[in-house]
Amino acid sequence: MQAFMISERKKATSGLGRPEARDLIELAPVQFTRPARATRPLAASLRRAPMAAVATASTRAPASSPANRSRPALPILRVAAAAPPGWRRRTRNPYPAVSVAAGSARSPPGGLAVDPKVDTLLDSVKWDSKGLAVAIAQNVDTGAILMQGFANKEALAKTILTGKATFFSRSRSSLWTKGETSMNFMNVHDIFLDCDRDSIIYLGKPDGPTCHTGAETCYYTSVYDALQGSKPNQDRQLTTTLYSLEDTISRRQEETVAEGSGKPSWTKKLLLDNQLLCSKICEEAGELTQTLLENEDRSRTASEMADLLYHAMVLLRVKDVKMEEILEVLRKRFSQSGIEEKASRSKS
Repeated sequence: MQAFMISERKKATSGLGRPEARDLIELAPVQFTRPARATRPLAASLRRAPMAAVATASTRAPASSPANRSRPALPILRVAAAAPPGWRRRTRNPYPAVSVAAGSARSPPGGLAVDPKVDTLLDSVKWDSKGLAVAIAQNVDTGAILMQGFANKEALAKTILTGKATFFSRSRSSLWTKGETSMNFMNVHDIFLDCDRDSIIYLGKPDGPTCHTGAETCYYTSVYDALQGSKPNQDRQLTTTLYSLEDTISRRQEETVAEGSGKPSWTKKLLLDNQLLCSKICEEAGELTQTLLENEDRSRTASEMADLLYHAMVLLRVKDVKMEEILEVLRKRFSQSGIEEKASRSKS
């Protein structure tokens, strides 16, 4: 159980207490089920999806015909092998046109013109007996697991080529790109394979809600809550300790203190008093720096940083700023020097 405690060595004259028991957070492991997903046929998605241009594949002739023997080779995609992961780059070079051909899950990506290095990587994946592997979409900023589907060679190749998360529909036996109907595309910044190379993660930024229900993620059903009789909450985003804290602070802001119910929680006090909140942030920042100046131990530094982070997140709640926005700003600064970034800030 995580507790954001007020330092014991705070001055007694400050008149400030520590968070009450109901401000403590308890996290429990969560298991999920995947809801059904509506899809569109591949042909319709290729007409509407705002991604790389689609080249028209040549009509195949019989193997014995001269047309088949002299058919020109498909263009080859050139991939910069030394390029850093997409989410570390500020811009992405557009990929050239690709040709997409429908096929079964087990068929090789013959309709996709890919670089030999990409072809080799596709062959290294341990596809199951149906030519599929689990493909998971994850938010690059929050780390939240958004959805799970399946991919075959063509789906993975198309994702690499277009930068849009693409899956294989087992019910339709065709490719489908996330967002082709809702326009809530999953913009892929990087792709990871697990140690056994039999599952895939699409790490990226969604354009909108991922779940067909309108929820940010398909994973909002807690098994432990269900066992206790609680109904699933689509707004629940308890993905990590950090976001659990953000959710708790948000709920404290929505609470009202009923007459005769006692004093409000410490978080509620901070939300209602800007001067108190700002003074606590300054106090905690000073105590954090003191752990360095006085060479205090690591546990003390971690404790003071937890206090500072908690109070800063209360301020973010007051200003209606989400942690995801902060993390997105940090990600965009990865390839930019601090001096350049500071000079580019608005002077207003």
